[in-house]
Amino acid sequence: MLLFQINAQFPYMSAFKAANPDCCFEDFIRWHSPGDWVDDDIKASGVSQSNAGEGSKDYWPPPGRLSERMSEHGNSWRKIWNDAPALPASEQKPLLDPNREGEKVLHYLETLRPHQLLEQMVCTAFRASADTLNQTNFGGLKQMTTKIGQLYSTMASTLKPLQSNRLSGDSAIIEDVRRLCVVFEHVEKLLTLAASLHRKFLQAPRLREAIFSDYYNFYLPKMGKGSVGGDVHKEFDSKQQVRFHERQVLLNMFTPPTANQSWRKVLSMGNLLNGHEPILREIIFSTRDRVGGNHYASSTSSGDEQEIETYRMYICGTSNDLQVALSVASCD
Repeated sequence: MLLFQINAQFPYMSAFKAANPDCCFEDFIRWHSPGDWVDDDIKASGVSQSNAGEGSKDYWPPPGRLSERMSEHGNSWRKIWNDAPALPASEQKPLLDPNREGEKVLHYLETLRPHQLLEQMVCTAFRASADTLNQTNFGGLKQMTTKIGQLYSTMASTLKPLQSNRLSGDSAIIEDVRRLCVVFEHVEKLLTLAASLHRKFLQAPRLREAIFSDYYNFYLPKMGKGSVGGDVHKEFDSKQQVRFHERQVLLNMFTPPTANQSWRKVLSMGNLLNGHEPILREIIFSTRDRVGGNHYASSTSSGDEQEIETYRMYICGTSNDLQVALSVASCD
């Protein structure tokens, strides 16, 4: 224990002495361990608190004394102080040898068993993912705050055996991790909706909370039934009454197009593909008729009739050009 204290305090004391040539042990304690410095009642001496804290020469050193722990006979901190030379931090020997510490890390990785590495990676991945979700701004919705707190608790209890390297092939821990993945899916889906509502209804918090609360109550029974995409038969169709001051928020979500946008829509080649307008669009129309022998079939069908494509129109268009081709087949 004494060796640890020497290694921990010796560099600080040496650097403090170098930066403050006329300092004493009490000065170091006031700076490094304020809890071990007991202030005297300066009001009794007629000195105001503000004047005493200014550090003026008239009131230096500050009135006070070392704590009982630091005043004990043979205190290890005072022994270290007496032995520590005045040496700046830049001239001191580093506390850690970077080469040696790097070799320790490489040796650890070389001797680490694969399943132990996997356990650490799983724990780190879950924690990093949870922290990423927790950084999402969802407007402080109470249900979401509770769910994220429950997620951290579930992670702590599920991943604890992995952190102690107690994983075995037939262990129930694997099934617990699978369930944790499902919980993660549900929380992520709820958080995505909460963040979206917060962004869209930033000026209508009541409407945002009402919509999310209804969906939360609708979705909560599904959270114990497996993966997110397991139940798609029932859809969320709750309706909310919009108050007068909230109508403008909804109207701003559907801004009318400008004159330039309307004109571009007229010239548009159709639906966008991955956010980009297609360069070329092709359309084909065709008509098929029944024929019998060398003539068009009558209204009464017979066994030797067959269908042929009698009309075929091919249209190829761009934003600046339009080409049309028509093909007609006749038995006349």
